[in-house]
Amino acid sequence: MRYAEGKGTKRDAKMAAQWFERAGRDGLAPAQYRLAAMYERGLGVDRDPVKARAWYKAAAQNGNVKAMHNLAVSVSGRDGGAPDYTFAAKWYGQAAAHGLPDSQFNLGILAEHGLGRTKSLGEAYKWYALAAATGDTESTKRRDVVAVQLTPETRAKAEAEVKAWKATPALPPANQVAENPAWTAKKTASTAKASNASTLVTRAQTLLNKLGYDVGVPDGVAGSRTRSEIKRFQGRNGLEETGEVSVPLVSQLESLAS
Repeated sequence: MRYAEGKGTKRDAKMAAQWFERAGRDGLAPAQYRLAAMYERGLGVDRDPVKARAWYKAAAQNGNVKAMHNLAVSVSGRDGGAPDYTFAAKWYGQAAAHGLPDSQFNLGILAEHGLGRTKSLGEAYKWYALAAATGDTESTKRRDVVAVQLTPETRAKAEAEVKAWKATPALPPANQVAENPAWTAKKTASTAKASNASTLVTRAQTLLNKLGYDVGVPDGVAGSRTRSEIKRFQGRNGLEETGEVSVPLVSQLESLAS
């Protein structure tokens, strides 16, 4: 997973880790996830895979989708330890159900090879196809490799499941920090004065393109093409299909694209 370390100093990172730990001990899942990532990379704290896994597990159990994925990765033998594919399959499955393409791809790998779960090329095809729909090139390749091994009946069944599939909505408090209403009011006023609505639309368009949707060149105008792709994104992720650009929408796009 990518982690934006920024340009802060070691002192900044150490202080951030301290605050994340305080918030994490109070049960704030986004803080638990961030602290886990810091322990995984040795940023602001001594690198400690065991502590990283413990914080990822806490965040995952509280509903943080990226933590679910990283927890699964941490037990997949990446650091030279014995892999626990059954445990990994459980948490990849949780994150995949929430629409995380990386987990969908990895769950496809496990299903294709029967690791930690029953081997099923039909299931592998389904998860590769769902990840491929976000624009993931490797998932598209794996989907096509598996497709030729399926019977017509199995492929038709898998394609029907892909078509009917909808992501389980993630818990907002577990995946993003709510803003203070006073900050939101100030932001709204500032946005109106500076005409930053166009900037928000541009950001949404850029992120949609990154996630495999097609809004064309980002231009800051919420035209029919942009609204259509927003609705497609919302539909796939179990959200109300409004087609409107909003701060919560961009926050969710940022979360999936990071």
